[in-house]
Amino acid sequence: MMNKNVSILLIDDNDITREVLRVVLRGEGYNVVGEATDGGSGLEMALKLRPDIILLDVVMPKISGLEILPKMKDLVPEARILMVTANKDQETVSEAVKAGIHGFIVKPFNAQKIIDTVAGVVAKMGK
Repeated sequence: MMNKNVSILLIDDNDITREVLRVVLRGEGYNVVGEATDGGSGLEMALKLRPDIILLDVVMPKISGLEILPKMKDLVPEARILMVTANKDQETVSEAVKAGIHGFIVKPFNAQKIIDTVAGVVAKMGK
């Protein structure tokens, strides 16, 4: 499996959500390098770990995904960012897309969708 070269950081305040993502991604051979529960600690981890892909929850306490997104883009420009959202709300979606994310994973999760979305991003990375 080629996926083990791909490092992924999970940023989500919900333990179960992170667990589902971790289990699905590790099952595909991806290297889940870290997990954070809010945008602030997520950004610190991203700076330290320099992951290839960041799965960023939109709605979190303290600092939300949308709030931290511009900083992430500035400080970790090489990371591909996928927003994790239960919110099919168009405004959130268009705001995030304008900010330059690489895709969405919508809750409730379907394992195949997670796999397909991440695989699509990895394919474009040429790893």
